[in-house]
Amino acid sequence: MSSYLKNFSDNYKNERNIDLYCDWIDNNAPYYKRYYTLLALAITSLLIPFDFLLYDSPELYLSTRALLISLYIIQLCIIFKIGSTPKKSMIYPMILIPSASYNITYSIFLMKADPSEQYYLLLLLATFFVVIISHLFIYKFYKEQYGLLIISISCLFIASIYNTSISQDILKLIFFHLICLCICIYYRYQFMLFIINKYDHLSSLLPNKYAKLLSVSDQNLDINTIFPTQEYYAVCLCSDWRDYQKISNTTKREKVEKMLEKFYTIIYKELDKSNLNGQYYADWTADELFIIFYGNNDEKEKVRREALNFTHSLATSIYMDITAKVDKGIMYDIGLSSGNGLIGLQGPKNYKKTSITGDVAGNSKRFETQAKEIRKSSTSNLFPIIVMDEKLSKTADELNIYSNLKKKNITGTVKDILDFKLNYRVFLK
Repeated sequence: MSSYLKNFSDNYKNERNIDLYCDWIDNNAPYYKRYYTLLALAITSLLIPFDFLLYDSPELYLSTRALLISLYIIQLCIIFKIGSTPKKSMIYPMILIPSASYNITYSIFLMKADPSEQYYLLLLLATFFVVIISHLFIYKFYKEQYGLLIISISCLFIASIYNTSISQDILKLIFFHLICLCICIYYRYQFMLFIINKYDHLSSLLPNKYAKLLSVSDQNLDINTIFPTQEYYAVCLCSDWRDYQKISNTTKREKVEKMLEKFYTIIYKELDKSNLNGQYYADWTADELFIIFYGNNDEKEKVRREALNFTHSLATSIYMDITAKVDKGIMYDIGLSSGNGLIGLQGPKNYKKTSITGDVAGNSKRFETQAKEIRKSSTSNLFPIIVMDEKLSKTADELNIYSNLKKKNITGTVKDILDFKLNYRVFLK
């Protein structure tokens, strides 16, 4: 139980998880406001015949339901007039109105009810039913649910003042509201976990931008339509540990697994914080990290800058974080290559994931191998060595953050990049 509560607390404190949940609300609130209003209108209309069947004097119920129907019709007119992208200040009250109006209505019914009458028990049961249904309707929207709780309890309190004979039943209803709130908090937590797990899974297959879009959308989206395989400008980053085989052969597998987990947790956390607009795809196998930063041809400069900003962090602050939290013996180098490539969902049918076809991907691995060769003659340097092409080097020179890295121009010595003019950079304390 304590571990469950800890996970519950951690998920609500995690900024990434909260951002995903808020993105889901922003993305789906316009659709839910229509759905809830139409459903409330249909239910209210269907209840009218029952007023004639169940009550000797249905006038109060009929007139109130007529007012509710008018309210919902007016709300629908406003919704369709302003379209699907109104201001947030208009969306959220519209989500709350159907549930709140029903709770207010049944509070009025109770206030005017006579407990000695035969119909009272049926009315009380209907009110309990309204309480739980109204909460479950909007459990995904936390602000609206808390608003519903405050409005409903306030109305019940007023009803108990005007009709003191039902005070005990009012207390039961207030208590039931609180129980429903706790139930909905639990279901909302499970819903958040669903979004988070969906995002984590999709992130292993798709660029961050589309993994998030599919995770926070309740619509049926065709990924092949929104993310077609086509040519983009890309910067590919390749990095792996030095002496990984030695580490894995001399260290218990469980410890290596924990090291890799901590290592990639730090890196992915930094990627989530980076200003990359979601246009990147990160993948890893054992100790090898591969990231594609991409954009259209008119975004070349932006893509280079974003990739270089992250690479600088990977070679400096992230490295220091890893040595402090994972293991001091971890060393890795970085190859950074730019160019055009075919990016999209590629691979065998039913097993596709994001990939890039083109020289830019292979060059990043060769540049990383070049960095490994440089390290052989620079054994005293522990910080990652970055090898990049001329275009990236020019952009790096324009970024002030690279002023604390030593630069040296070289010519490729590794197979297939012998004619490449490169440079490497390394952080000096």
